[in-house]
Amino acid sequence: MDDLFDKHELVPVKAQEMTLQESIDLIMQKYSTNTKRAYTRAMRDFQVWLDSQGLHLQQVKQTHVFQYQMFLRHQDKKPATINQNMSCLKKVFSMLLEFGYVQQNPCDSEVLQSERVSPLSNKNALRFSQVSDLLLANEREKYDERVAQLLRFRNGLLVRFLYFTATRRSEAVGLRWEHLRTDGDFRIAVLPETKSGMPQKIKIRDDLYQRLTEWQDILQNRQIHSPWVFPSLSQRTLGRQMTGGGINNIIKRLGQAVGIDISAHYLRHTAITIAFDLGQPLEKVRGYARHVSADTTLRYYHDRDILRKNPTDVLPAL
Repeated sequence: MDDLFDKHELVPVKAQEMTLQESIDLIMQKYSTNTKRAYTRAMRDFQVWLDSQGLHLQQVKQTHVFQYQMFLRHQDKKPATINQNMSCLKKVFSMLLEFGYVQQNPCDSEVLQSERVSPLSNKNALRFSQVSDLLLANEREKYDERVAQLLRFRNGLLVRFLYFTATRRSEAVGLRWEHLRTDGDFRIAVLPETKSGMPQKIKIRDDLYQRLTEWQDILQNRQIHSPWVFPSLSQRTLGRQMTGGGINNIIKRLGQAVGIDISAHYLRHTAITIAFDLGQPLEKVRGYARHVSADTTLRYYHDRDILRKNPTDVLPAL
C-alpha cells in the first residue's frame, strides 16, 4: 500500500509517534498475502472514489460510506465483494482512529452489515442496499416508450424523496412547486396536508433539491405545466395530481422487480430506522418523523432493536 495516501496527507488530530503509513502497515501485518492484496485493492478503489468526490480520509462521514456502498452496488459488485470492501474500510478507519488520524470511525455502524442483515430483523423497513436496488430496478424497468424518460426520472426522484424526507405518500401527492422554499441557508418544503392536520416543515437536502430543480426543468421543456411536483404521466391524466394509490403502485412495482413485497410506507420506516442505527437521538428522530409522541417513533424501531439486543445472545452456551 505504498504511497496510497500521498495525495491527501493526513495530519494526526493528536501527537503520535507512528506515521500514517506505519499505522497501515501495522494493521496489515497479521493478514495473509492474499488478504493483504485484497485489502490493498479495496483501499485503492476507495481512494479513487474519494478523489472523484473531492474528499480525503479525514472528511469521510457515515453518509459517504452509504454513498460508496451504493456506488459499489451500481457497479454490480457481488455482496461478498461489497462486504469485503466494507470490512476493510472499517478496520482501516478503526486503526486511524486509534492512532489519532481521524476523530471518529465513519464505518462503525450497521450499514456495514446491510448485506447480511436478516429480513426478519427489520420488519417494515428495508436494508439500505434494497433502497439502492429499487433505483436500479427503475433504470431497467420497461416503461411506455412514449414517456419512459419522464417516468424513469419521476419514479427515481419519488423513491429518493420518500426515503430522504420520511414523508407519507399522502404528503408527497399533495406537494406543489410553490411549497418548495428557502429558509435562511436551508431548502425546505412546507407540507400543507399532514396527518396532524397542520402544515409542517421538512428539510430538503441539497442533492435532493438539485434533482427536484432538474425535474422541474424537464417538465417545462416537455411543455407539462403542472403545479404538482409528482404529476400523473398517463396519457389521459397528464399533469394532474397523482393519488396515494398511484404512488404506492410505483413503489410496489419496483419492489416486485427486485423480489420484495413493499408499500410506499416502507421508505419512511427505513429512513427512521437507519437514523436510529446511525446513533441519532430519539428527540431528533421524532422531529424528523414529525411524530407528536416519542412513543410512536420508538415503535418504528422496537422490533429490530429487540432482536439486535436480545438476552438470548448473552446466555451461557450449553
